[in-house]
Order: sequence, then structure tokens, then C-alpha cells
Amino acid sequence: MKKKKKLRGMTLVEIIVSIAVFAMISLILVMLGSSVNAQRRSTKRVNDKVAVQGPVAEAQNDENSLLMDDDYEIIVNKKGDASTSAVVKGKLYSAQGYIIDEDGNKVADPDAEKANLKFIEIQKPTS
Repeated sequence: MKKKKKLRGMTLVEIIVSIAVFAMISLILVMLGSSVNAQRRSTKRVNDKVAVQGPVAEAQNDENSLLMDDDYEIIVNKKGDASTSAVVKGKLYSAQGYIIDEDGNKVADPDAEKANLKFIEIQKPTS
């Protein structure tokens, strides 16, 4: 006579414990992922800011930057409506090489490379 194999499965307690363990591990992974994502967004914001403002700050602090216009204005109009214009005032700088003329003033070097960095130092509006 053949003996029947007794089938044994997991008990209800074992299933509940395993689900609880998997739930805790999932919760930890979700929290870790959320933290990493927040750190990534923060790092991206800082990197974007440095990429935009870095060359300007470097040129402003560089002794080789040349103040081209002390009272530079940019007028911004809404397309098709000139009555809603905004004026942005600032100083126009160039990071192009310069020479000193006979009066002791800095002037752009005509022999310098054509590619140069121009940037504006904007004054914050008071109104």
C-alpha cells in the first residue's frame, strides 16, 4: 500500500508575519526613495543656479571685466501691446580683454577674440 504524503503549507500566522515584514521593507524603501528624490531636486536647483550665475559672478569678480555702460536699460514689451512695457536697469559688463587708453580708461581691446561674455548687473526695482 502506498502512503499518502501529508501536504503542509504555511499557517495563517506565518503569512501575516511575512506580509508585515514585506510592508515594513516597502515603507523603508519608499521613504528612502522620497528622500533621495528631494535631495536630487535640491542639487539640481543649485547646479542650475551655479551654471547660470557662475560665469557672471566670476567675471564680475575678475579684474579683467570691463564696465561698458553704467546706465543700461532693457525695455520689455508684451507682444502686440506696447502699453505694458517694463524697464530693467543695470550695468553692462564685458569679460572681453581690454587695454588702457592714453587717458587711463579701460577700453575694449580690438585685437581680442570676438567671442566674449557680456552680462548685466540688474538693480532690484524699488516699487
